[in-house]
Amino acid sequence: MDQLNQWIRDYNDRLRYVAYTYVRDHNRSEDIVQEAMVQAYLSIRQLRDPERPYPWLVRIVINLCLNTKRKYRREQPTDLLPEQRSKSTEDIYLQQSRDKEVYAAIIDLDEKFRTPIILYYFEDLSVREIAYALQLSEGAIKTRLARGREQLKSMLTRGESDDLGNSYSSSKANLYTR
Repeated sequence: MDQLNQWIRDYNDRLRYVAYTYVRDHNRSEDIVQEAMVQAYLSIRQLRDPERPYPWLVRIVINLCLNTKRKYRREQPTDLLPEQRSKSTEDIYLQQSRDKEVYAAIIDLDEKFRTPIILYYFEDLSVREIAYALQLSEGAIKTRLARGREQLKSMLTRGESDDLGNSYSSSKANLYTR
């Protein structure tokens, strides 16, 4: 039980951020991370590297997110419910630590490019750890990172407007350095 508490303290916010990039719903991302923690604790014997559990936890969160997306794919959004106006921890974190234009562009990437970009640049995972978490080869991760960067650069340097009418600027497109 101490291990679970340690993981919650160390990784909860980071895992919620990863989950949010998939499901784009704060409440659902919190539920997914809670479920992932329980699943991880119950299957702790499957953890290959006890010194670095984060990539393994990310894999569990991603799998749960994909399952949730499949489950809610046919769900119709309703205009009857009021919008959530209170700021969540994720909203505050994103506003303070990431530029809105870059974040919007990253969210608009295809999932196969978005996830490696987020894990590499924002979660500081190595290519090897991302490959393990996504169950892909290191070469595939490098390719997805390169193609994702190119797409981001293109999106951010075009000067096109997003849904809110904000223009992307080329000065925001420097994702090539950490």
